[in-house]
Amino acid sequence: MNKTFTLFIICICLGFQTLAQQRKLTGTIKDRSDGMPLPGATILNLSTKETGIASSTGGYTLNANSGDKLQISYTGYRTATITLSTNQQDLHVNLDSDVSELSEVVITSALGIKRQAREMGSSAQLVSSSELNQGKTVNPLAGLASKVAGLRINMNDATSGKTEPLIQIRLRGSRSFNDAKNNPIYVVDGVPVPDIGRLNPNDIESITVLKGANAAALYGSEGVNGALMITTKKGAAGPGSINFSNSTLFSKAFLLPPAQNKFGQGQNGVYSPTQYESWGPAFDGTMKDLGLPLPDGSQPQAFYGAPSKDNRMDMFNTGSTIQNDLSFSGGDDKSTYFLSMQRVDINGVIPGDKSSRTGARFNGTRKFGKLNTSYNFNYIYSKRNTTPDGPWYNLYIQPANLDVAGLRNWRDENSAAHPLNYYTDATGAKNPFFLMDNNRNMSDLQTINGKIELDYEFTPWFSAVYRAGLYSTADETRTTTNKLASSSGNRNVNGSVYDGSNNFRRFNNDLMLNFKKQFGKFSTRLLLGQNVRMDNTKVTEIGSTNLLLPDLFNPGSRTGELGGLARIIKYRSLGSYGEFTAGYNNYLFLTVTGRNDMVSVLSKENQSYFYPGVSSSFVFTDAIPALKGKSFLSFGKVFASFNKTGNVTLDPYTLNNAYSQTNGFPFGSLVGYTPGLINPNPNIKPEFVKSFEAGLQLGFFDNRLNVEAAYVYSDSDGQIFEALTSSATGYNNTIVNSGRLTNSIIELSLNGDIIRNKDFRWNMGFNFTHINNKVKTLFAGLDEFRMFRQSYAVIGQSYPLLRVSDYAKHDGKVIVNKDGNTTTVADNTDLGTMVPPYQMGLSTRLDYKGFSVSAQFDSRLGGWLYSEVVPRMYTAGTHPATIAYDRQPFIFPNSVINTGTAKDPVYVENTSVYSKGDKAFWDAQGKVQRNTAAKSDFLKLRELNINYTLPATLLKGQKVIKQASIGVVGTNLFIIRHKDNKFGDPESLYNQTDGYLSFRQIPPVRTFGFQLNVTL
Repeated sequence: MNKTFTLFIICICLGFQTLAQQRKLTGTIKDRSDGMPLPGATILNLSTKETGIASSTGGYTLNANSGDKLQISYTGYRTATITLSTNQQDLHVNLDSDVSELSEVVITSALGIKRQAREMGSSAQLVSSSELNQGKTVNPLAGLASKVAGLRINMNDATSGKTEPLIQIRLRGSRSFNDAKNNPIYVVDGVPVPDIGRLNPNDIESITVLKGANAAALYGSEGVNGALMITTKKGAAGPGSINFSNSTLFSKAFLLPPAQNKFGQGQNGVYSPTQYESWGPAFDGTMKDLGLPLPDGSQPQAFYGAPSKDNRMDMFNTGSTIQNDLSFSGGDDKSTYFLSMQRVDINGVIPGDKSSRTGARFNGTRKFGKLNTSYNFNYIYSKRNTTPDGPWYNLYIQPANLDVAGLRNWRDENSAAHPLNYYTDATGAKNPFFLMDNNRNMSDLQTINGKIELDYEFTPWFSAVYRAGLYSTADETRTTTNKLASSSGNRNVNGSVYDGSNNFRRFNNDLMLNFKKQFGKFSTRLLLGQNVRMDNTKVTEIGSTNLLLPDLFNPGSRTGELGGLARIIKYRSLGSYGEFTAGYNNYLFLTVTGRNDMVSVLSKENQSYFYPGVSSSFVFTDAIPALKGKSFLSFGKVFASFNKTGNVTLDPYTLNNAYSQTNGFPFGSLVGYTPGLINPNPNIKPEFVKSFEAGLQLGFFDNRLNVEAAYVYSDSDGQIFEALTSSATGYNNTIVNSGRLTNSIIELSLNGDIIRNKDFRWNMGFNFTHINNKVKTLFAGLDEFRMFRQSYAVIGQSYPLLRVSDYAKHDGKVIVNKDGNTTTVADNTDLGTMVPPYQMGLSTRLDYKGFSVSAQFDSRLGGWLYSEVVPRMYTAGTHPATIAYDRQPFIFPNSVINTGTAKDPVYVENTSVYSKGDKAFWDAQGKVQRNTAAKSDFLKLRELNINYTLPATLLKGQKVIKQASIGVVGTNLFIIRHKDNKFGDPESLYNQTDGYLSFRQIPPVRTFGFQLNVTL
């Protein structure tokens, strides 16, 4: 009895000792490269077999004893084994990625299907959340710039661009002459959507860029330009977490075109107080009258002298962008949830311009036996109030000594800034602050996007997926111009208002059947599916251009008739597709795809079309025994693919002959209709794009250095575009299937760790793209076709080609007439492509303990741009070239004169004929388009991010904050341009054009600010 009692006491003591040694271990599991959490990562106690699972923030909890061995693993990363030291209560683990494992799982292919990257027979690149949000952009597309080989973005200035620049994105160049139809397809969690510009970048887990039609073949026409596969964040099993982040950025306008500051307002060297053009006398530092007397009889005056700084900068404010994000996530072994909320407030650099965005997202999953369900809902409410075209281009043509800051006081009726008292009544030169306040564009946009997905596994080899998605926008717009009236009437402004409603709804529906079977070393997978897409658009607008009263924007308070329009547009498509993949021993793969589309925009005879594709990949480091397990070459794969894709770039009802009602036609009050001026061609068929791609992927030194190279060739034939036709037919244009455009593309990507140890890591990445596109054929034997202003399609040349007028020359020297003027030869100089053929991106990141420094550089070379700003500055006398010879007669440099006859010219060097150097002369020089063009080469520091993660020891002693970091961020901090480009940022372009800088655009901005992230 005593022995039994003694043994019992000993066991109790040993148990207490064990409990005393065991403790609750907490910490995080993250990616070493970018510090991002790895939700779902497991930490296994090899001694007790207890397992912990990382939450969406990477946090975990586990019971462990001193000396226990812990195994931390995550798919696509190298497994780590750590022995727990004495008294250790926190264990933060950083895992290294393993490319050979990563290739098995991380690629999100077409239709949102997860595929082994080793199977892919075409290029795809993954951009993580941390890379995407490095610059804290509010538009996720901007976060992709220069980070993906073959991808190019431009900032497009439009009405909304004053606060949120629109993004033009191109993957591997253009395949269509219709620039608006060269965008890739955007797919959010498996559902195609028309736009992701307002999607919260902080909700995005990753973006897989499928670069061409080969990778996105199952999307048919919509995938011909590649695809951006966006995967949003989800919850994970484990304790719930709360994450809050803030970024506050400030923006400043820069890269204004230079202006002369030596001569002021007037004409022919004579000062005029009411003239805005700068052809007056040189600045003399005196006070001069400015404008006419004010209503109180006083005469405004201005300092007639060169300003100490660029007065034009006084027009711009310091802009700000404030983002606040809050998210909740968690789950268990059956269900997960992710809930986020965002608020963005933007104040533009143009005074009064502002926008805001409020959004919420809920993502969830739930398992019901063999049925897996996922669902999400995203709501975004955006408000915008911006000025339309006008303020900026009214400023760069006005005198350098103009007190721009003083023009803000335009509401004072006794002020010289008031529009009725302004120093000039010229139409082209108004008070910019009056224009900003008097003309407004407003928008209230609500966006709803959601999906539901049901995935049922009938057998281990057969499953079915049904996915339905809805994308809906409701945009209420208002455009106003306030009425301004005076007794004289010459400065009156008619009040106007236009109220619009634009409602769009897209329903997308996919049913997919998946079959998979293993036969020894052979694996097979078959996908059969059908897609239904239905788009509905309704646009209405009503308003008046003759309001009766100022400050009353009511279409009912007007004179004359109401103006307006109404449009109802429907689009339908039905796609049936299939994909079969066969693999041998997990290193050799062959994939065959096919799709048939039916679209409502074509005639019944042509609306159904089929196209196939084939791809293959070979992982030779797994297939060749001598290469297995080698450190030098740790991964190697070759791949190739061919695809033929039908592409339809027509808008709905293009093949209908539309009639419009015209007032007074045929006469009086009779009702009459006139046909459209575009000949609808019912025989239009899809244009077909053939694409071939071959590439190589290599990993060296245990995947510390990774290389991918690819060659791509695409051939777009039977282009759909509007060709000129004789007006005798009753039409100005006709829609044709004609024209052929090819692209030859080389891509190269390198990424590697230069230094990698326990505390320090230095990673660098580089991508290079060369695009060589050629116009092969055009319409009806034409050798060239003018696409847009100075942009041409010319057989044998790159597209689009910049063609400009130039000086008449002899042996490269400018011909000067006897009166000293030059002669312009129209459209005679082909400068080159307006799309830079060479594109490069360079990224670098340094991590030292809790510090990280990330930078992204971007460079584009070999292109040309055209500026519409320059001619107006020449005419107004504000361009620096107009003072090159002090407004005095001069001998035109590098010029010759004709000493013979017109029939038998004899050209000699000009040493005696002087050009006048007056307004007429320089106005003519501004119309020589060669003076308006420049190389678009640039190198810029696109993004800089410096971040510090607070150490865990600093957060000990409290149970609220699990992790926190602070940092600074900047974008466009510097840019190096070609010496001839004094016009602006080469990537800040006009609408959907390539290589155009418009006089309507505001200057680009650079941003700088700080960020904060806290996990609870």
